Amino acid sequence: MLYELKAARLEPLQPVRAVRRPRLFAHLGSSTALVLGFFGLIGELGSMSKGAAPSGMLVGAPIMILGALAYRSAKKRALGELPSTLGRWLFEGTAILLIVLLLALQPRLPALMASDPAPYFVIPFWAIVAWLVAAARAVARRRE
Repeated sequence: MLYELKAARLEPLQPVRAVRRPRLFAHLGSSTALVLGFFGLIGELGSMSKGAAPSGMLVGAPIMILGALAYRSAKKRALGELPSTLGRWLFEGTAILLIVLLLALQPRLPALMASDPAPYFVIPFWAIVAWLVAAARAVARRRE
């Protein structure tokens, strides 16, 4: 016989490390909120520079930006993309505290919420609830 078959020595299988490719739409919601917040703030400051009276977006845009940053950080922790560190928790807590302070420092807040609910109620409510859900998922993942 021309060819002789030898017993193959197989090495034990090693776990294959998956290559993480950047996902284009992994954080689409928070990216959209960041972009809209920055455009809202720039637009509001631009209109104020031309003499227009400030609208609710002077408060709503920074709240949207802070909420999106806090949510994105908590979501990355929940997905395991980043570790859950004390600094990250402090950053998120500070962002949420700033949102509450921005609202609390508004004169006539109940009247503003009634007349212009988007920047004074909807955006802050959305930001805080989204962060709470993402933070709860991160805590649940940490316990597993």
